[in-house]
Formats: sequence, C-alpha cells, structure tokens
Amino acid sequence: MKKFFLLLIAAATFNANAALISITTDKDTYNVGETITATVRASELSESGAQTYFFGYDISVFVDSLFVSFDPTTVTDLGAIGVPLFGPLNYSSANSASLSSATFGPVEPFQAGKTEVDIFSFVLVALSSGTVDLSFAKAELSNNIGFNLLLEAPRGTSFEIAQVPAPGTFALSLLALGGMFFARKHAKS
Repeated sequence: MKKFFLLLIAAATFNANAALISITTDKDTYNVGETITATVRASELSESGAQTYFFGYDISVFVDSLFVSFDPTTVTDLGAIGVPLFGPLNYSSANSASLSSATFGPVEPFQAGKTEVDIFSFVLVALSSGTVDLSFAKAELSNNIGFNLLLEAPRGTSFEIAQVPAPGTFALSLLALGGMFFARKHAKS
C-alpha cells in the first residue's frame, strides 16, 4: 500500500502545471544606438482549466555588455503580484537585471484568467553590431507558502544589432554635384 501511495504522489507531481519564464523584446532587429525594451514574463499559468498563481519571484537576467549597455535604474516591476509586501528588491548591476519580490496578499486580481503575466521590464541600448543573447542566471516563482513552483527550463531570447549603414561615397558625390548645380542656377537668375 505504501508503494502504491508513493507511486500516486510521483504521478501527481509529474502531471502538475509547469509554468514557463521567458524574455521577449519589442523587435528582432535593432540598429546601433537604438533602445531595446525587454520584458520578463511567466506563461502557461493555466492548464486544463486550473489556474496556477505565484506569490513571489526571484529572477536574474544576464546582459552582454559588449553589445548593449544596461542602466539598472530602468528595471520596472510590472505588478504581477500586486503591491509586494516588502516592495521589489532590485539587485541589478552593469551586466545583469534582477528583481526579487514576494507578497502575502491576494494575487488573484492580477493573475486570474491570464495564461501570461508580465513580471518586469528593463531597457538596453544597442552599442555594437552582432547577435545578442539574453539568458537567465536565476528564474524562480514561489507559491503562497514560500515553495518554488515547478518550472520548465527558462527561455532566453536573442536579437540582432545591425550596423547603421553609412551613405555611400557615390551617393554623397551626386548630392554635392546636385547642390552645386542648383546653387549655380540660383546665382544666374
């Protein structure tokens, strides 16, 4: 009987809802100097009609400082758990965006009926061309009694930064020649 009970608990554990934490950006390709807004969100919070709520989070995102600059003051809590008990704790540095928060209050008004909930966002500035990967150093959601929820492997994102094309020499020469032509024509009349 004891083995059957353990087997039943193991089966229930494997069938539990598994939330997903991911990062998205507002575009896939940026030019050098453009602003990039990244959002960390929890998804797959509802399965077979059963809502999964989280009451706290502890998330850190690695930022590649060779390609983008990151200002830690741009990390913004998006109210996924309402007003946190102690307020969001921001541990950001020059190359990681981190936010940790918890509440004992009701989260249902902020998460009920949603399969996707935005947790926090941050802003980057594109510095040089190349492929940029944003990945997680830590990604945890907790339930109302402080235990971590079952999560799928967190999904980072990647995007391209393209070099802003400089105008060609030939195009600049034509523009200068056209300007001289119109200036001379204007001077004769």
